[in-house]
Amino acid sequence: AKRGKQKDNVRKKRSLLVNVGLALAPDSFQIVLDSENEVKVSSGKSRSQISYLCAKAQHHIKSMEKVDEHLKHSKNENDRERIILWADLAKVARKQEVWDVCRAACRFCLLYDDTLFRKVTKPKKAQKKKASTAMMDDDQGDSLPRESLLPAKSFSFERDLLRMLAEIRFINAEATINLLRLQGIELNDHAVPPEDRSQYRPGYVSYIPENDPEWKTYSLWIDYLSQYAMENFQRAAEIGEELNEAWIVHNAVVYVLNYNRHLISSGRQREITEYLQTLLGAIKTVGHNGSTTILLMLCNALARGLILRWIPKPKLVEMKKSDAATDRSTKAAAKKHEKANVIQSFSVDPSGLPDIKAALEVCEFALHATAGTVPSEAVPIAAQQQIIATWVKAKQLNHQQIGHKLGTEEENDDGAQNPVARVLVGLEMYSCNGLGLMDFTAPRLPQLVKLALECSWPDSLVELQTLTRLTYFAYLSHNYEIVATCSKRILQTDENFFRNRDTKKYEIVGQEMLSITACIQGKSIMENLSGRKHLRIAASKAFVQSARYAGEARNYSLVMFAARHFWNTCLPLLSSPNDREQFKEPTEIILKNIIKAESKNKQKDTLPLHQWITKDFQNVGLSDGCFLPGMFLTYFDLEDLTLRTSLYGLLFHIYADKADWETALKVLDEAIKVLPQTRHRLLIFKHMAAVKAGSGYNFMLDMQKFRDESEDYLSHMWRHLVTGSRSIVGQLSCFQNAIIALQENEWQKVDYLMEFAEWLYCNQFPLNDVIKPLDWVVDLLLHMK
Repeated sequence: AKRGKQKDNVRKKRSLLVNVGLALAPDSFQIVLDSENEVKVSSGKSRSQISYLCAKAQHHIKSMEKVDEHLKHSKNENDRERIILWADLAKVARKQEVWDVCRAACRFCLLYDDTLFRKVTKPKKAQKKKASTAMMDDDQGDSLPRESLLPAKSFSFERDLLRMLAEIRFINAEATINLLRLQGIELNDHAVPPEDRSQYRPGYVSYIPENDPEWKTYSLWIDYLSQYAMENFQRAAEIGEELNEAWIVHNAVVYVLNYNRHLISSGRQREITEYLQTLLGAIKTVGHNGSTTILLMLCNALARGLILRWIPKPKLVEMKKSDAATDRSTKAAAKKHEKANVIQSFSVDPSGLPDIKAALEVCEFALHATAGTVPSEAVPIAAQQQIIATWVKAKQLNHQQIGHKLGTEEENDDGAQNPVARVLVGLEMYSCNGLGLMDFTAPRLPQLVKLALECSWPDSLVELQTLTRLTYFAYLSHNYEIVATCSKRILQTDENFFRNRDTKKYEIVGQEMLSITACIQGKSIMENLSGRKHLRIAASKAFVQSARYAGEARNYSLVMFAARHFWNTCLPLLSSPNDREQFKEPTEIILKNIIKAESKNKQKDTLPLHQWITKDFQNVGLSDGCFLPGMFLTYFDLEDLTLRTSLYGLLFHIYADKADWETALKVLDEAIKVLPQTRHRLLIFKHMAAVKAGSGYNFMLDMQKFRDESEDYLSHMWRHLVTGSRSIVGQLSCFQNAIIALQENEWQKVDYLMEFAEWLYCNQFPLNDVIKPLDWVVDLLLHMK
């Protein structure tokens, strides 16, 4: 089996590996292997999907019981050789990706770890479950007392066996995660009920599968598989701790953090805090193996798991939402938001103080480790930034001020002298203030900005993000001089930032930062406008630049935000053709980047800098829907589709001003293609019909788009086309359709009939034809009540 080549088919590889397993455990290996064989699963009389999933779970549980029975019949023969053979089989199966054989081999191999190297204890969680579920644990069956084979051998051989078993623990955990993914589930996620399409039948009453005993059986099995995988990682770390070998513990930490990345990035760290505490305890015993970065990531995940649930949520968000719903379209509402930016005081639940203090200890342990690192263990500033953010938040929750030197431990700590760390600590204090909790005595903003500009930043992304956040806080405090200084520095370093290979994978986040900076710059200019036209144009250029960066980041929300500000900025300058012309290229750039941002790529799970509400934006590591609270909600909020339609309308008018009807029609065609089929497109169809009428083309098909509109709107459209139509026949047809469309609004019909009679007279129609509409008017007026 080991000599198997890459080009050999899977069936051949699997056959050889299965034969090895059958030779080692002829009585039970095939039964355990069949635990995943769906052909062996019987869902009984019911053919529902939930019944099948339940049967699959029960079949797996029952088959796993055979693993324990294997030791009863082995009679303690050649145990050490069997451990090595099972381990070799598991490794080869893992290498060749024959996962079911790998899982089965791991189960048999790890029986010896449970009986020879560790005491068999029943997990606390399993004790609370039903007996059928409890039987799933392979280390809690009725195993016979066994004599240890180890005392007769050398101590070094025992250590070699333990190292091997630790490796198999890792392989078994990965193989179990593979089984979970076959079910469509990630590690530590819960089972999702299958979609029941029958619920779309008329009159069907929605059914909640969570209350179904069959669904509970399946979901408990899924939860068990996650618990089993995590326990394997945990046991491997315990072995590393027993052997005092840091590399084993280090690997366990890396596995746990990687496979739980989705959980950590979504703020669910609390679900795995017990495992994280065990891993941290092991690291404290054996050391962090020279990887301070991994230690910081572990401590950060654990500390956040301890504090996140205890962070009070300000009611300001709800207040803003309700205000936005009622007063969104007026400028007064924007001012109302700014005045309403007051939050009530909050207190932390006293029952959460032990967790908060524990989190503080974890953060300070990590920060102390970074302070004492040697140059070869240099810690990326991005990792330090995460733990600093968590530490400052924990300090606030625990009502502890931070000294004026901004030290991360004591005032005389060496870490306090690190200027980059001091900037990050000060910045986090600004982020935490004004949220109803204890406010820090933060350093003066100009002092912090000066320090940040003088720093030598080892990570250009963190530098960019820090300067962007400082720019925002300067904008909030109306310190426009700092806004100008920081934004100029940020936008000047644009090329240098993206030339750095190390930051390529963070390019999206960087583009978001640049977009936000350009937008703040534009807003700052607008607030110092004082009626100066050239400044309004400069602000519009800043918003266009913001849209361009957001388009590169594929961030639709940021593009639309920049587009709203662009529209509001240039709106007073759109009254004349000469003024409109200067906005042709900017409008094209914004529309192009809106389309680009719509086709965004899904990003991998990344850990945001803040997983709680802050006074600044939370864009770090996120590229979706992250705004500047307080800034993004205090301006005109045009609906996205209305705004996009208006921008296409502006571009159309710019070409129409130059009588470039061919290009104008192309603009309208593009708008129809990219905009969804909603009423917002009526403006586009209106322009298209007008252009075709003026060009002598047939526009009747375009007018069909308005058939579902009100009679007043449809009549108005026909009347509008009268002035644009070139031919007498076209104008006559438009007048007739405008009058016929009106069935109820008789006053409007009287107006149109009078205009129609005047038009007939001016175009030298016979007097009899001119008098007929006037007779109709007299008749309508006489019969009005």
